[in-house]
Amino acid sequence: MGGEEPHPAGMAGKPRGERSKHVKPAHEVVREALLHLGARAEGRQSDAHAEVAKALGVSTSMLYKWREPSAHGSGQPNPLERAAILLEATGDLRVADWFAQRAGGHFSPEETEARAPELSRAANSLVREFSLVITELADAVEDHRISGAEAQELRGRWDALRKRAEGFIRACERGDYSPED
Repeated sequence: MGGEEPHPAGMAGKPRGERSKHVKPAHEVVREALLHLGARAEGRQSDAHAEVAKALGVSTSMLYKWREPSAHGSGQPNPLERAAILLEATGDLRVADWFAQRAGGHFSPEETEARAPELSRAANSLVREFSLVITELADAVEDHRISGAEAQELRGRWDALRKRAEGFIRACERGDYSPED
C-alpha cells in the first residue's frame, strides 16, 4: 500500500494528490479541436476545416496557423487567446460564464478560503444545503407547474449550491481533508 494511510473507517487510504493547475496553451486546444473534428469528419478533414474557416471568416491557412504558438504561427493571437485577453483586460467573469453557457454549463471560479472547515462539518453542511434545494424543488412542483420566478429562484439556489460543492471538491483536491504528514 505504498504511500497510503489507513482510513478511519478501515478503508484503504488514498495517496494525497495535488490538483493540477496546468492550463493548456490555446494553440494546443485549437489544434486538438481541429484534429477531433477531422476524426469525426470521416475522411473529409479538409472539408470540415474549410467549413470552420468559413464560419470564422478566415482562410484555412490562418486556421492552421492558429494551431501553432503565436510567435511561430500567424503572429496574431488565435480566438482563444483573444478571449483570454478580453477576460484579463475587463476582469469580468461574465465573459467566462458566457463561454461556459454556450458550451451548456456555467462557470464556477475558484474561491480562496483561508482554511477548510473540518471534513465532517463541511460535508454535513453541503448535504443539508442540498436537501434544502431539493425541498424547494418539491415545493415548487406541488402545483404541477413552475413559474418563471420560481425557476429563477431555483437557478439561484442551485448555482449557489454548485459553487459550494465545487469549493468542497477543490479543498479535497488540495488535500485539505487529508491526514497531516
